[in-house]
Amino acid sequence: MVKKTLISILGLIIISCFTVNVFAEGLSPQLCKDKVIAATQLIAAEGEAAFVKIKDPQGEFRFAGGQGYIWIQDLNPTMIMHPIKPSLDGKDLSTLQDKNGVLFFIAFNEIAEENAKGGWVGYLWPKPGAKEVSPKVSFVKLVEYNGKEYVAGSGMYDVTSADIKKQFPKDAVYED
Repeated sequence: MVKKTLISILGLIIISCFTVNVFAEGLSPQLCKDKVIAATQLIAAEGEAAFVKIKDPQGEFRFAGGQGYIWIQDLNPTMIMHPIKPSLDGKDLSTLQDKNGVLFFIAFNEIAEENAKGGWVGYLWPKPGAKEVSPKVSFVKLVEYNGKEYVAGSGMYDVTSADIKKQFPKDAVYED
């Protein structure tokens, strides 16, 4: 009897683990965009107090099994808050460029300032732990709170600007 009960409990645990994985949201351009919009709404309501919620590793702004996250920069562009690479916090990123010379933090600011609904920037960047670059695209949006302006962004690998233009034909896409 005890053996059957233990087997049943173990079976339920295994099934629940698979169920959680099946229903976990996958990283997609739409999810990145939705999370950036939600983050900007939170910042517009709470200002810098929102950064703690956005940075929370267990919070809603760490998504798709930890692959997705939101970063915050200012218009200089200086990194205000990066939840994956906190060593970037406070750094001027105006000279950081990809293999093709795209100054993507400058591009983030340009597309965000020019488009109230935000926009996309495609660039090349190595995946975590890789040496070779991969295509990456990020959605960014400008938000203002109490006279301060911030750009919130989120991105993903293996998606190009051409992919974004097909999926979001009305969205602004940075052209270098």
